[in-house]
Amino acid sequence: MEENTVELYDYFRVIWKRKILIIVVILVCTGVGVGVEVGVKNSTSESPVTYQAVAVLKIGKRVKLVPTNGISSSVEYIENPGNLVETIPLRYSFKIQETPGCQLNVDRIGQLAMLRLTMKSLGKGAEAVLKEIVDMLIDEHSRMAKDSVVAYESFMRILEVDAKATQRGIDVATASLSEMKKREGEYLMHIEVGKDVVKGEGYKDQSAFLNMLYLKTIDKERELSVSRGYLQNIMRQLMMHRITLGNLEEYSTELIGEIKNTTIDQGKSAMHIIVVAGVAGLIMSLFIAFFMQYIEESKTSRKEK
Repeated sequence: MEENTVELYDYFRVIWKRKILIIVVILVCTGVGVGVEVGVKNSTSESPVTYQAVAVLKIGKRVKLVPTNGISSSVEYIENPGNLVETIPLRYSFKIQETPGCQLNVDRIGQLAMLRLTMKSLGKGAEAVLKEIVDMLIDEHSRMAKDSVVAYESFMRILEVDAKATQRGIDVATASLSEMKKREGEYLMHIEVGKDVVKGEGYKDQSAFLNMLYLKTIDKERELSVSRGYLQNIMRQLMMHRITLGNLEEYSTELIGEIKNTTIDQGKSAMHIIVVAGVAGLIMSLFIAFFMQYIEESKTSRKEK
């Protein structure tokens, strides 16, 4: 511990002894850094300022018909957000090239269906170009969503026609069943009135007719039950499809916030150069100070010998 304390004290003693040298070297290096920064600024004084515009987009959804045992629907993104990261710069490259010095970067925000579009340019055109690209993308997605809704509504109209036809069939079957039951009742009353008649071939014919009428009534009721179940299934599908279409209105692709131009802060780069120059000067000055101390101690040790 004592040796370490002495060594640490020696370090501070050397630093204090060479403080003038250390300060001068740091100031010289910092001055060199300032000079480099001024030279860079003077050489680029005629260059335009770099501007940046940022837009955040929420990707919408559309409906899709999926063939299963019947036909069902599913809701999916109009375009996959992960794919859009790669395709947007390529799709709108013609618009980017119209303004020299423009550069577009697209990033996905986490796992959300949201994209951050960053446009950089040497002039103030970043905001205008990015706004045009965003408007074009929203219009394309709006058309794609409407096309999917048109196909979906056509399918719903087919279901509605089928439901009406099934309802008409049910009405006809209900009327027919009611008529058969009425005839059955009348025939039973007729048999009841003539029940004292001696049984014979006529009675057997009446019994067979009554059995046939009863079986037809049972078949008609079974058919009516199946038709009602089919109609309920159609109405359930229509209700679910209408709910799906109603929710789609909330899922359109849209711009979150506003697009505004901002200048890229170059002050940080200048300060960074100055700080690096100062740190380099400190390291260099410490090296020189300890190296000079080492030379002095070496000369002293030789003289003592």
